[in-house]
Amino acid sequence: MALATRIDTIFVPALDTDGAAKWYARMFSMTEIFRSGGYIGLRFDDGEAKATALTLIPTDTISNTYVAFNLFSPDPEALRNALIADGREVTEIHDAPSMRWFDFIDISGVRVNVCSFGEAN
Repeated sequence: MALATRIDTIFVPALDTDGAAKWYARMFSMTEIFRSGGYIGLRFDDGEAKATALTLIPTDTISNTYVAFNLFSPDPEALRNALIADGREVTEIHDAPSMRWFDFIDISGVRVNVCSFGEAN
């Protein structure tokens, strides 16, 4: 038996956790799953209860020198365009033989990566 079976949550710093939660809910159709002591947990609206959560943690400073986490997108162009329309800083889409990706800066200044590749069913 495995001693750990999944990544339960990814902790992401936010200058304003309430504002960041609203932004992630709006941009990525995420639902709030808990709120406690300034921490706010979110999950994608896909109905999968054990999906990895995103937990926003209150902080006073943000570093965007590294990618905090990445999101999978079946349509990176559409997501990139939506982020640009929202006023986010985004990189160009990079192409490799089996993957495409770009980075963006979220509402709090956190660097996030988006990748896209063919998924095996």
